[in-house]
Amino acid sequence: MTWWMRFNKILTPRRLSYAWIAGGVLWFTWALSLILGPGMMDLAGQVIGTDYLQFYAAGTTIMKGESDNLYNFDYQSQLERSIAGPELISFHAFITAPFLAFLFAPLSLLPYLYSFIVWSLLGLFFLWTSFRLVSADKPGKRFLWSLTWFPIFAAISFGQNSLLSLILFAMTFWLLRKEKLLSAGLVSSLLLFKPQMVLGIGILWLLEWRKDWKALIGLAAGGLSLAGICFLFLPEASRAYLSLSREFLPDLIYSEQFPLWHLHSLRGFWTLLLPGHELFAEGLSLVLSLAGIIVYVGFWRSHRNEPILLYAGAICLTIWISPHSMIYDWSILIIPAIVFWQARPHAPSFWIPMFAMIWIATFISGPLTYLQLKILPIAIQISIPVLSLVYYTIWKNLPEKQGDIAEPELL
Repeated sequence: MTWWMRFNKILTPRRLSYAWIAGGVLWFTWALSLILGPGMMDLAGQVIGTDYLQFYAAGTTIMKGESDNLYNFDYQSQLERSIAGPELISFHAFITAPFLAFLFAPLSLLPYLYSFIVWSLLGLFFLWTSFRLVSADKPGKRFLWSLTWFPIFAAISFGQNSLLSLILFAMTFWLLRKEKLLSAGLVSSLLLFKPQMVLGIGILWLLEWRKDWKALIGLAAGGLSLAGICFLFLPEASRAYLSLSREFLPDLIYSEQFPLWHLHSLRGFWTLLLPGHELFAEGLSLVLSLAGIIVYVGFWRSHRNEPILLYAGAICLTIWISPHSMIYDWSILIIPAIVFWQARPHAPSFWIPMFAMIWIATFISGPLTYLQLKILPIAIQISIPVLSLVYYTIWKNLPEKQGDIAEPELL
């Protein structure tokens, strides 16, 4: 009997319902911390919205006509302090592509707290709409379940942009199913505010270039258009971003203030496990990333007649090979979860253990890693071994289209 068969036996409806309790505690504790915190701070001493401060400051910079300072960290630090108040002791650097700042320019016209509320509501709208675009069955129930998942909570509470990534992936999926390949490529190019987000679908479209060449053209045209807009309207900021990408971002995770326990990627896993051996850690993450691409090519060959599975697999690959995947970035895995479930609806006893393992790992991995670092020089980010186990199990034992699940190989 496989691990997932044994695990499924203990996942009774009552035990699954504990996720609602855990999720409710998360949201309630966060809300209470915001209400009881002094000024613009929560009880943990973090600014309300945490990372949203960098986006709000970037929008403010654009509206003030001082876009040349978009990546001037001294300027941004002073601006953030003027927004959040003198209690602010941390700095949240804006390090994404400059065109993203345009999105937050109108939001910066509101007072910070109201702006964060609007952004949070937009995030929930992106989440709900993503379920609709992917044609999830029982979207209301799926939406509520997703709120118990830590990456979704992190995306909202940290004020992050990963739910924007989610809806762009969902829109791309919807357009591909409508066979509007050029439009799908153009929409996916908007993901380039985090370039690593297009790695998976880029590889898929390269493998399917005879059929998906229009999507590749759309992706390239959209990317070039965004670059042109940036250099036309934000020339100094665009040049500064290129310099930042070369000189600062590659070593960002090694900076003293970087929250490494929030990094859930191969690169983060090996860096935590092998501190002081950066070259070896980088080499291991690169080798395993290449192995992931090879496995995906095999998956592509086996399921070329099921394009929705290939797209779902491409998103899974993105999380695997991304060098910078924070916990909230995992929210895009909602799409493959929906797609796999609906492609093989007869196999809930297979999918429920997969989803439960990911849910549990993402809930405890970050705090557990943080605690390890408090008492040990190394730490194991357990989300990565769990992710590899789930990926491997799906790859080896993906249920057939019809009928019962064939008895899989023992892991």
